[in-house]
Amino acid sequence: MRTSHLFTWSYMNYCFDLDGTICDTPLRKSDNKPGYLESTPFPFMVEQVNRLYDDGHKIIIMTARGRGSGIDWTQLTREQLDRWGVKYHELEPMFHKPTADLFIDDKGISVEEWKKTVPPRKGIIGGAFDIIHPGYIGMFKEAKEHCNHLTIALHKDPSTERIRKMPPVHSVEERIEILHAIRYVDDVIVYDVEEKFLSYLKDYHIRFLGTDYLNGNYTGKDIPIDIVWLKRDHDYSVSKLKTKIHGSVEDYMEKMEGIL
Repeated sequence: MRTSHLFTWSYMNYCFDLDGTICDTPLRKSDNKPGYLESTPFPFMVEQVNRLYDDGHKIIIMTARGRGSGIDWTQLTREQLDRWGVKYHELEPMFHKPTADLFIDDKGISVEEWKKTVPPRKGIIGGAFDIIHPGYIGMFKEAKEHCNHLTIALHKDPSTERIRKMPPVHSVEERIEILHAIRYVDDVIVYDVEEKFLSYLKDYHIRFLGTDYLNGNYTGKDIPIDIVWLKRDHDYSVSKLKTKIHGSVEDYMEKMEGIL
């Protein structure tokens, strides 16, 4: 079933592979090649394709039939789709990639799923990560582009080793929960002193640091590990946020004293 009238699309364009996705196509016993004449539909898939069609989405059927043999299977394919009751708008040969928002294919795999099948390239980044702000999110996102497993090494309390550092506002447990909720983060481990963090590095392929450390000293500089420098092109700062929050509280208290 096809339609030729024009639509103004406000929904998604779905591109479905045909054989193995919408229908089952057995291999011929004679030559072990696809037997398109014997193809049978998958009722559930036909139902779902039609549901999307009825909801107003654009349906594109993509097929590689005839790509190797040079045989034109277009007429047979259209007849099969009509007989099976498949609702669609376009039938595309797999000689070029159609424009679509989502591709559904029995041999397809998402980038994220594919990353899980390749040898791990593990990255690690350390810090207190006390008040999560957009700068941190951007940093984690950039880091994940360089590895398929990102671990956050969470410093319990940097102020115990560095007197100029402020104690964390959130507890370790709260920070772990927040970090685990970020989609770019695969694991969170905890350390209390820098030496413990440095001992973790041997188990990772990449260490991530901000570009603000690029020309300075940092702990573990002599440890042999690949370094990826993450952009620091934002003005977010936990110290600034804490100072701002503290100032806001003081202003509020002074205001309330004046009212009361």
